[in-house]
Amino acid sequence: AAGAVGARFADLPGFVLFPMVLAAGIGAGAGWAAIAGYLKAARGVNEVITTIMQNYIVVFVMHWLLQNGPMTAPNALGTPASAPIGAGAVLPIIIPNELVPLTRLHAGIFLAIAAVVVFWFLLWRTPLGYELRAVGLGARAAAQAGIDPRSRIVIAMAIAGGFAGLAGMIQVTGVFHRVFDGFSSGYGFDAIAVALLGKNSPIGIALAALLFGAFARGGSIMQANAGVSAQLVSVIEAVVLFVIAAELIVRVLTARRRERKPLEAIA
Repeated sequence: AAGAVGARFADLPGFVLFPMVLAAGIGAGAGWAAIAGYLKAARGVNEVITTIMQNYIVVFVMHWLLQNGPMTAPNALGTPASAPIGAGAVLPIIIPNELVPLTRLHAGIFLAIAAVVVFWFLLWRTPLGYELRAVGLGARAAAQAGIDPRSRIVIAMAIAGGFAGLAGMIQVTGVFHRVFDGFSSGYGFDAIAVALLGKNSPIGIALAALLFGAFARGGSIMQANAGVSAQLVSVIEAVVLFVIAAELIVRVLTARRRERKPLEAIA
C-alpha cells in the first residue's frame, strides 16, 4: 500500500506525500491483521494458522499486481516491480556508504525508535494497554472484570499489523524506493523470533532486533569476505531460540513439581 501510494502520487511534495505513504502502510497492515483478530475473537480460529494463510494470499496478489496488474512499472525487466516512489517519500541516508563501508543507515531508524516508544506508552501507560495485557494474561478473568476480550483481541491484532505495516513502509521508502516481488521475504518469521527473544518488552525487542539485524548483515559480509556460509547465521539464530524454549520448558516443569510437592506431603 505504501509503495502504491508513493508511486501513484509521486509528484506531491514531501510534507504531503510522506504522511500519506505512512498512513497507507500502517492502515493496510492494521486492516489486514484485524481480519485474523476478528476470526480469532468471533470463531476461535487460531491466529497463527490464519495469518500464514493470509501470507499466501498477499504473496500471490502482489505477484499479480507487480507482474500484470496496475502496479507494474512501465518497461519493467527482470523481477516484477512497481514504479519508483516519489522523491518526497524517500527517507534520507544518515550514514552513507562512502563514510562507513557497507552501511546505508537511513532516517527509518528514527521511525523505528518512535515505534518502540509508542508501543511502550500504549501498553504500559494507557487504560487500553492495561486491558490488552489483562486479556493476554487471562481472558476469562478479564471478562469477569468487565473487559470485552473479543474486541481487545481484534484491537491487539490491528495494532500489531499496524507496526508490521510501518516496518514494510520503512523498507520501501528507506531501502528499495519501490516494491518488487518478494522484497520482504522472511522478515515476518524473523520478527517472531525477535519478539520471543525480547520477551515482549519494548527495550528487549529493540535490542533483539538490533542483534538479528547484525546477524543478517554480518552473515552476508562474512560469506563475501571469509567464504563462510551465511547459513551459519541461521544456525546461530536457531540455537538462540532453542535456549529460549528451554527456559520456558524449565519454568513449566518447575511449576508442576511445586504443585506436586503439597499433594505428596498430604498423601
